[in-house]
Amino acid sequence: MKVVKEAPQVLSIGFVVGGQTSTNSGWVEALRHLGREVIAARQGVTADINVNVEFHVPGNLLEPDFQGVRTGTFRKADRLLKVQVALPPNAPAEPREPLLVYLSMAVDAVDAWAQKRVVAADTAPHRSLIAALGERPPASDP
Repeated sequence: MKVVKEAPQVLSIGFVVGGQTSTNSGWVEALRHLGREVIAARQGVTADINVNVEFHVPGNLLEPDFQGVRTGTFRKADRLLKVQVALPPNAPAEPREPLLVYLSMAVDAVDAWAQKRVVAADTAPHRSLIAALGERPPASDP
């Protein structure tokens, strides 16, 4: 079997769910929708650093071992930085807006990481992409 490696994207979203519960299902559904929106919005957008934001959704089996936002690994060959976001256990009635705020906080973490390590990282394209997501209506299921 041949494995095809996808090129890293300017912004991507992933999530880890620690078990499905009635209180976290809003996060999971909103993350699915937001992920599709990011894929559509990032077409043609480039940056000197690629960011993967991984949301950790607490559940009945597993909870994040951290709070807030933290940077993870940096893959130099792809200029890809992983940023992890620990979500609260209970999703609000309208989780999309808080997720956009968390995305902005993730980009703030990229700036702090780059400044600390003296790495060139212009996050203006990421911020523009997130702003554009905030201006469009939420994605709906096909």
